[in-house]
Amino acid sequence: MKDMKKILILITIGLFFTSSCNEDTFLEEEPKDDIFAENLFEDYDGFVNGLNAIYSLVRQERQSSNNVTRAALWQMGTDNAFVNNGAGATDPFNDYNDLNSENGLVTSNFNWLYKIINSANLIINRAADSSVDWMGGNTDNDLSNKNKVIAQSKLLRAWAYRHLRYGWGAVPLSIEEIDGTTYRNDWERNPVAEINAQMELDLIFARDYLDMKETTGFVNSAVASTMLAELYLDMGEDKKAETEALRVINDGEYELMTDRFGVNASQPGNAFSDLFDNPLPESGNREVLWALNNAYQDVVGSAYLYMKNTWISYYAKDKVLKKLDLDTLYTYNGGKGAGRISVSDSAFNWYEETDDRYSEYAVKKDYIYPTDASATIFETVKSTTMDYSDESDLEDNFLWPWVRKWEYNDPYVFDNASRAGQYDDQMFMRLAETYLIAAEALMNQGNNDLAAKYLNDLRRRSNASEIDASDVTLDFILQERSRELVTEEYRRHTLVRTGKFYEWAIKYNPRLDAGSVNEYNDLLPIPQGIIDSNTGAVMEQNPGYSK
Repeated sequence: MKDMKKILILITIGLFFTSSCNEDTFLEEEPKDDIFAENLFEDYDGFVNGLNAIYSLVRQERQSSNNVTRAALWQMGTDNAFVNNGAGATDPFNDYNDLNSENGLVTSNFNWLYKIINSANLIINRAADSSVDWMGGNTDNDLSNKNKVIAQSKLLRAWAYRHLRYGWGAVPLSIEEIDGTTYRNDWERNPVAEINAQMELDLIFARDYLDMKETTGFVNSAVASTMLAELYLDMGEDKKAETEALRVINDGEYELMTDRFGVNASQPGNAFSDLFDNPLPESGNREVLWALNNAYQDVVGSAYLYMKNTWISYYAKDKVLKKLDLDTLYTYNGGKGAGRISVSDSAFNWYEETDDRYSEYAVKKDYIYPTDASATIFETVKSTTMDYSDESDLEDNFLWPWVRKWEYNDPYVFDNASRAGQYDDQMFMRLAETYLIAAEALMNQGNNDLAAKYLNDLRRRSNASEIDASDVTLDFILQERSRELVTEEYRRHTLVRTGKFYEWAIKYNPRLDAGSVNEYNDLLPIPQGIIDSNTGAVMEQNPGYSK
């Protein structure tokens, strides 16, 4: 998009339900949009449909954009993830000197996040209309329905601003509905403190008006408190961070999964691998706080997710493996991958050999192939390797190991094993992250004994050795976050929040050094189209960037 109006314009009912329309043209149809919005937000069911549209936008984070997931923007080019099989917009994250304000993924994500924000603003604004039928049957239930709609909208708005704050720093703060009559071209960048303050208000409202557990796929009070806890860490409010994290941990609604469970419980594996085989609470997963429940292709609510193609190595390009029947190879090795991003060797080396999170059930180490027609006997035909002599060996490294969290094979069409995407349910946030936030908050207050206790709860689950209070440092927690959450965590956010981005990128990313990453690269460039179209005021660029 070329101007601010196309980012912060009214999100229409047509956009809610039609993903194939021409967005540039459709967003100009303002009178039609207003009519649809007036008709939609008359009752509770209409607001639920509007919320579902925002959830659909959020789900796009794990769909394809510029040949990776949108989330890759906050994962690659850090300490624990490098670009392997790069493509266009991702290449600069192996050499930040090539990153500029016209990068496609940077621009696309910036626009997308404001689309989510304005969609949330629209719902919050329309919910204030006294004529809305909240369909509760009585005053108390009407108010409950109304507050739950507003609470979800505010949490999702905060979720978008979280990405913006850590990705770009100071950004325009918009909390009012934008339509054709309220369009502005004089936006200014609000300080991070103001962005954080608005996120705090939104998350407190969501925490207080949502239940600790809501319908699967919807955000809830536990998600709000976990996000609040992280926000308070960013604000230097460690005691508040501890309170919010422990509120979730001690509530009893959620728990770390320490025993085998779910569909593969009788098969070789461990409790950690079971989490990703059974991502929904309906499957017995009591650790998942927020799930992306997905539907198969051509069903309303489906999304063609791109996680495996992003993270699974392009092993079919190996000179030995490519000679095999590829559908069969993909079927028994987790599905097709393109290896766009890989976990760094440093991050893999942070595991102990006994750690279940580094076992063969969590990290791909061998490729297997059936030796008989009935596929009852398999042989190892190749093994992964992290051997390389220089950084050039890490481009298109087809045998690099990968975490197995995102494996997928089409359960309905066997011949679809070679497809790039997937339609599975996935965890979006889980209790383990809350434990890690609690440990960091406690450490910051000097309570290393209790911090070690929460870290050991995670480590014990995965058969890693237990630690003492003296082992608890920020560096240890950052490594533990990677061991637990690699490919799930927004790693850039964590490193920016803790001031470790530059130091750890140079120290641990095999593709980066002091000549290919700069201290200012902790923030991304403001898209040039936004700067150019904001003709009513100067939109400052982040330091270090030009066109």
